[in-house]
Amino acid sequence: MDIYKQRIKALRHAMAGLSQKDFANQFGLDASYLSQLLNGHRQLGEKAAATLEAKIDLLPGTLVAPDQSIEAAPAHEKPQGKVVPIGKKKVMESLGFITIPHLNVAASMGSGRVPEHPIKVIRDITVHLDWLKTQGLAFSSTENLAIINGDGDSMNGTFRDGDSLLVDRGITEIRTDAVYVFTLDGDLFIKRLQRMTGGALRMISDNPVYPAIMIEGSDLEKIHIQARVLLVWNARKL
Repeated sequence: MDIYKQRIKALRHAMAGLSQKDFANQFGLDASYLSQLLNGHRQLGEKAAATLEAKIDLLPGTLVAPDQSIEAAPAHEKPQGKVVPIGKKKVMESLGFITIPHLNVAASMGSGRVPEHPIKVIRDITVHLDWLKTQGLAFSSTENLAIINGDGDSMNGTFRDGDSLLVDRGITEIRTDAVYVFTLDGDLFIKRLQRMTGGALRMISDNPVYPAIMIEGSDLEKIHIQARVLLVWNARKL
């Protein structure tokens, strides 16, 4: 593959599924020029490639990197490097999207589950920051957000067995009454915690079948907050 085709291939990676018009608008490019490049009617030379890298805020070397020459290009156009595909994540972040890891761990909404270690990321969910803001969510940082699954029926009415839950791992203490992910005497739970006078906690299952449990005295030392549940993602049949 010659150098021009490699550069266009890298440029297509940068577009990450966006239309030519949206990509051009996002980075202030001339839509007609971009179209000619992608359609092969114009060639992307080394100088233009470097200018394009700077214009769309790419790391130097994304279209032209300093390690390998390509014989198919004319002498005055040979870059001293290889093409490095542009990461989709970098482009998505520039558009305001964040990637939230889905963790391979389930917390019990019933009688308790022993935590699984180490926690492994099994898939990612990508959302737009503006969408999170429209949900009225407050969180410690985007890096602390994660998705986990609930297990059991004790929180029915709020969420169900198997629902995916958005949690904030940066919240490790109880500052307000809310639904938390926590360990109690070695088991992992998802329950509503309510602060009581005297420092006691009331562990509440939103399913009325399950009675609330008081946590007080020396038992308070056995509870460790792992995260706060912010939002439930579920699919309900209509």
